[in-house]
Amino acid sequence: MTDPTPPPGRPTHVPHTRTDSPPSDGTPAAPTGALLGPLRPRRDVPASLPAVLTAVAVGLLAALVLPDRDLGLGTALVLLAAGAAAVAAAVRTRRTPYLLGSVGLAVALVSTVAVRDAAWISALCVLAAAAVTVVALLDARSVVGVAAAALAVPLAAVRGWPWLGRSLRTAGRTGGWLPALRTGVLSAVLVAVFVALFASADALFATWVDAVVPDLSLGSLRVRLLVLVLVAGTTLAATYVSLDPPAVDLLAQRPVRPLARRFEWLVPAGLVLAVSGLFVAAQLTVMFGGHAYLRATTGLTYAEHVHQGFGQLTVATVLTLGVVGVTARRAPRGSAPDRLLLRVLLGALCGVTLVVVASALWRMHLYEQAYGFTGLRLLVSVFEGWLGLLLVLVLVAGVRLRGWWLPRATVLTGAGALLGLALLNPDGYVAAQNVQRYAETGRADWYYLAGLSDDAVPALRRLPPDAQDCVFGPPRPRHDDWLEWNLGRARAGTASLEATGGCIAR
Repeated sequence: MTDPTPPPGRPTHVPHTRTDSPPSDGTPAAPTGALLGPLRPRRDVPASLPAVLTAVAVGLLAALVLPDRDLGLGTALVLLAAGAAAVAAAVRTRRTPYLLGSVGLAVALVSTVAVRDAAWISALCVLAAAAVTVVALLDARSVVGVAAAALAVPLAAVRGWPWLGRSLRTAGRTGGWLPALRTGVLSAVLVAVFVALFASADALFATWVDAVVPDLSLGSLRVRLLVLVLVAGTTLAATYVSLDPPAVDLLAQRPVRPLARRFEWLVPAGLVLAVSGLFVAAQLTVMFGGHAYLRATTGLTYAEHVHQGFGQLTVATVLTLGVVGVTARRAPRGSAPDRLLLRVLLGALCGVTLVVVASALWRMHLYEQAYGFTGLRLLVSVFEGWLGLLLVLVLVAGVRLRGWWLPRATVLTGAGALLGLALLNPDGYVAAQNVQRYAETGRADWYYLAGLSDDAVPALRRLPPDAQDCVFGPPRPRHDDWLEWNLGRARAGTASLEATGGCIAR
């Protein structure tokens, strides 16, 4: 219903001005096509040896902290350090509310690594934090720009080579790296000597040293070197994106010719609306006809019926959003009747699709009541609910046929949905729902519950004592250091989730 590009009269943000003039050193400019032009690196980005050294320092921190440790506080600190190094340049030059808000959201998402033991939700939150940060650094405002943001950091590994060379040559010209190197080597030697002396003289100090100094065996060194290269390289690439953000929105500025005939968009969109309306009519028939009617006409029980189509309804919702986006971009708006027809038809399509979303969520709810709760079912329910929220946002934007803010809203609301899911504690929520279901029905999937993360331990402790034996194994001592601290594991204590064959067979 809306055009996701900025409306007429509102300039599209371009992070920098590009010119095709040759550089001052006389090197001819490389020819670039219209597609690659916005991605071409600027040649006036100032060299920055501190940025390079900061990326290397973050890589060293990661090499010391990450190997041989579970996800926890140390992982969050490394991710926050990498993010701070990447966004520092952008925050200094443009402190817009959108950028600062995105950075705050990213920090909250990364912090879940130290809060939740479930690796899957932490990984999704970290990916969402990266997406929010990169989109904000690029100041992307179009659908194409937001999609292209996924390639910004990998492309920076190629685009940033000239800048990296200039930064390293700056260090060579100033000669400042030799004193810094001498100082670093001397400091490291002195620290190593005194630490070794004090550790050999005092047992308590030695335990502190063992807690901080990592294992430096040959196998460990290889892993740490790999972590150093990957983290430092990624941080450096993200830093270059901050210094020289590609003008990804220019990729979306190719003019789109509206369809010449009204029926070219009206017929396809109208047919999608008609089919969706028939589906809604079928749902109403099942609702009022009841289980007996469903059994007589389809041969399915209600549980089988609701299990049958959740995935298909989710795909249908995504495709409907695509139909709305393409139609809004190609449909003519030159006359008042054209605009009114566009609003009415696509508004009706979004409204009917909201009923499809509600049907999908209701199906999943009934299926969970019948077969139990899982993390995957909770995740896809949140995803379907987020799609419903996008439909509402499209309806709001359709009032004035202006949707330039929708791409950003899509990214922020998606990340916000994941953050909300992490705050809910998905494994703990799933465990609590299954405990309640066991109390009501006496049925539970013990094998699945025993495979949950430590986030589920407090909820599973509410099981009856005989049922707890089905999911808890012998207590296990924990030897996590402070860099591995995690709230979920701390709350679990010495509890150990372990499947018991007798309960599974029972």
